[in-house]
Amino acid sequence: MGIGTGALSHGDTIGRAALMARRGAARNLKLLGGLSVLLVVAACAPMSSQPPAPVIVPAPPKTGPALPPPAKPAPVPEVRPSPRPVMPLPRVIPPPVAPDAVSALLQQANSEARAGRHDAAIALGERAQRLDPRAPEVYLVLGRAHLARGQAVEARQLALKGVALSAAGTEVRQGLEALLRDTGS
Repeated sequence: MGIGTGALSHGDTIGRAALMARRGAARNLKLLGGLSVLLVVAACAPMSSQPPAPVIVPAPPKTGPALPPPAKPAPVPEVRPSPRPVMPLPRVIPPPVAPDAVSALLQQANSEARAGRHDAAIALGERAQRLDPRAPEVYLVLGRAHLARGQAVEARQLALKGVALSAAGTEVRQGLEALLRDTGS
């Protein structure tokens, strides 16, 4: 038969049947879902207004020797993760300073101070301080230069720092103590 005559081919029949089956399956799923909801609601509702019947538990038969009570399970040791060893941060050790460089700068600073060039003496002393901030001699030279410029407060602070870094009874310590006296304390 021709295409326009209304006759269905075998492929069209199968396609239609599959479509109808899908529609029927969808309808069945909807009905099944609705029925499931009704069953859940009905299960939650009380059955009657009477109290429920008591539950009777039959006593175990007494045949044979009594079994010992079940043994308690062995305690399970608590497993804690072992703490990681705390590694101390590496100490940053500054590279060793050649005492000759600091000594040379301090000698130049003293020469500049004797010549009345106190700004140059302070600049050289500060360079020496950057090289070796724990050298009490640096603070003596800087303190004397600041005092010569009329900066007694700065000279006193530098002398106190130098005293804290110097050993008792040394020539540097005696010079720092004299500087403290000269600053008025």
